[in-house]
Amino acid sequence: MPIISEIFANFASMKRNNSTSGTDSGKIAGLILLALIWVWLVYMLFSRGGVDLKNIFLAAASGIIIFVPLWKRYLQPILANRKKK
Repeated sequence: MPIISEIFANFASMKRNNSTSGTDSGKIAGLILLALIWVWLVYMLFSRGGVDLKNIFLAAASGIIIFVPLWKRYLQPILANRKKK
């Protein structure tokens, strides 16, 4: 499983730069993997705890806490560089 370890290595070592190197695919793959894990955890929350206002709030709050900073730091520069080309 060297591919999974490379994805985690690329995701863990992401630096704030605006390069258009090939590591953009590693960043996106790491974010997709993180999103899949988050979806699985939210599914477990809803299946075990039921769908009520508290659990909906927990899922939404955790999604905002996890994905908004990652979006701002890693995906916006990637998308901005692709629009310039």
